[in-house]
Amino acid sequence: MLMSGVSLVDWRPEMLAATVDLLARAFAKNPLHVAAFGKDSVLEKNRAFFQAGLSTFRGHRLVAVEGARIIGFIHWVESPGCRFSWKQRARLVPVMLRKFGPGATLRLSAWISAWAKNDSNDAHWHVGPIVVDPDVQGKGIGRRMMEACCTALLDNAANGVLETDKPENVRFYEKFEFAVVKEIQVIGVKTFFMARSHTARNKDC
Repeated sequence: MLMSGVSLVDWRPEMLAATVDLLARAFAKNPLHVAAFGKDSVLEKNRAFFQAGLSTFRGHRLVAVEGARIIGFIHWVESPGCRFSWKQRARLVPVMLRKFGPGATLRLSAWISAWAKNDSNDAHWHVGPIVVDPDVQGKGIGRRMMEACCTALLDNAANGVLETDKPENVRFYEKFEFAVVKEIQVIGVKTFFMARSHTARNKDC
């Protein structure tokens, strides 16, 4: 059942701390994050990861709020704005080494490189991260955010792409006519690359 009193609003810089906390907690059990940062320190390093990452996001950022509480986040950006240049990657390395250490930095670099290498070469909008607070999952919040994203895709006749490391997420995104186009191992984790055609139409979008 969809939660009442939930609104979707544009993300604002003053929401940074709350959004970082949400993302860190929600991705703490994701296989890629555990593989990159280690089970014992994933939450702490997730916070540093998203603290740095949110400042680099371009495109549209949307949050689901219940009162003053942020309970969901979704981001999408038009290509090639989803890709880091070599200069941007080079600037990130010292930051990653300081925050994560050499081992985690190598794994994170391999992860980012694998995603970039397998990104679609066709014009597209890249979707992600998409997250709902673990305390309120299963209440339709993710669906509402995906509906908003799909509406933007339809309005702009844009292809959509995303990645996920969880099979249950694949089933969720398939409801919005995203389909798996590739499966690869990324730092030892099975990762699904999904795409949605600009011609897609369904009841959810």
